[in-house]
Amino acid sequence: MSYSLSSQDFHFSQFNENPLLLNPALAGANHVMRVSAVYRDQWSSVTTPFKSYGISFEARFKASNWDKVDPKRSMIFKKSKGRMAGGITIYNDKAGDSKMGTLSTNFTYAMFFPLNKNSRLSLGLQGGFVQRKMDPAKLIYNAQYNGTTYDASLPSGEDYSRNSFMYGDLGSGIAYTYSREERSIAANDQINANIGFGAFHLTRPNQNFTNGTADRLYRKYVFHGNLVFGIPNTLMGIAPSWLVQMQGLSKEITAGTMFKYYIKDDSKYTGFLKRSSVGVGAYYRTGDAVITSILLETGRFALGFSYDINTSKLVNASNAKGGFEITFRMVTPAAFLYQRHAKTMF
Repeated sequence: MSYSLSSQDFHFSQFNENPLLLNPALAGANHVMRVSAVYRDQWSSVTTPFKSYGISFEARFKASNWDKVDPKRSMIFKKSKGRMAGGITIYNDKAGDSKMGTLSTNFTYAMFFPLNKNSRLSLGLQGGFVQRKMDPAKLIYNAQYNGTTYDASLPSGEDYSRNSFMYGDLGSGIAYTYSREERSIAANDQINANIGFGAFHLTRPNQNFTNGTADRLYRKYVFHGNLVFGIPNTLMGIAPSWLVQMQGLSKEITAGTMFKYYIKDDSKYTGFLKRSSVGVGAYYRTGDAVITSILLETGRFALGFSYDINTSKLVNASNAKGGFEITFRMVTPAAFLYQRHAKTMF
């Protein structure tokens, strides 16, 4: 059986565009520097819309020390054993009539350990604070039914001791990254892959707005993987990915594939590989939704759009309308073509 995690944690369909929500060890795994933003609106056809949005920043520390190029053979050699990266994320959401909100700010630190020329292992730690708030006056309770009609003046029977509170949060993760750049501008034989495990809410903070027994947040465990590879000597690429999240009795499984069409700009004079692509994908979140997505990438920038087609038990009320999501990404320029990573742009 599948349950939604949206009531406890941030929940995005374009999960690959929000890597630090999946695993702290992904900070700096694929780019020297990356800034991303996301906005999601869902369930507007059923009730008061649930809105989530946020921004994420990640960067490698002393990125110029990660790789060293032999100018005679144009090969990459290890230069620094202390490969580190960091990031910061700020996410916010508002849900339902009570405007129940969660504002989360986290700082991430990751260390990378090269295994060979193309692969590395990383460990990540994430810590920060979360503020939760709600307006209980906007809710309707059974105790306010006087036998004939609803009477807002009647007591709700709920003892709210606080409408807003804060707590510290802690997470960690491990990830494996494989990256092989294409051998020439026409080959289209590049491969990039990530697989990892993340654990969040390690201290199980209290979530209760009322007096009484503490309502401790369940730990969340995330298993994820994605692969991007070009079909050699074509302008096509395939990017399958999957995500498994478990939190208490809730479980979510999402899997699918994006197909990319590449457009390559001429790098004869600049030495930089400027790549643009148009991607179309479809994913399935078990027991909940079919996700359709479009991703436009051009050089340093990317714009993504997805829409959830609801397939859950709410389908009669929602008319299959789930929600839409928009993402934006900016990264440092692609690798230097002639002497890769000889100098970084950060």
